[in-house]
Amino acid sequence: MRLFVRDLAGRSAPVEASPDDDVASLQGRLALLSGVPVGEQRVLFGGRSLCGSATLRACGLEDDDSTVFLGLDLSGGGKKRKKKTYTKPKKIKHKRKKVKLAVLKFYKVDSSDKVSRLRRECPHELCGPGVFMAMHFNRYYCGKCHLTYLIKKGDGD
Repeated sequence: MRLFVRDLAGRSAPVEASPDDDVASLQGRLALLSGVPVGEQRVLFGGRSLCGSATLRACGLEDDDSTVFLGLDLSGGGKKRKKKTYTKPKKIKHKRKKVKLAVLKFYKVDSSDKVSRLRRECPHELCGPGVFMAMHFNRYYCGKCHLTYLIKKGDGD
């Protein structure tokens, strides 16, 4: 039985095969003819892809002068995914407030050009002078070494 193989470039070439041959042996001959490895080949006949273990007769290739199309096995081809619907709204990101000359709230300059610090400095040896502690309503907190001092309120306050 003579088959015509239409390759990737559109050229047709005759190939001899018997109806009892399987598709894998046909792919081996096509690999020698076109140079495309067997693992990358996709053989089509009648709009259907031919699998490797079936015979040519089972695939419908019984008559002479049938045309088999050689293509490349492409990955992909899956179904398009449905777009997700979210139930919760997106979280609003924190926008940083930019304050000009923010360092002025740490120091005070009096009339005699003497600079005094307004915030408490961290006494820890890791931080040292220049690292100020945050003033909360009931505590002082160092953001660098995590040192915390609680402020106790007196009875008369």
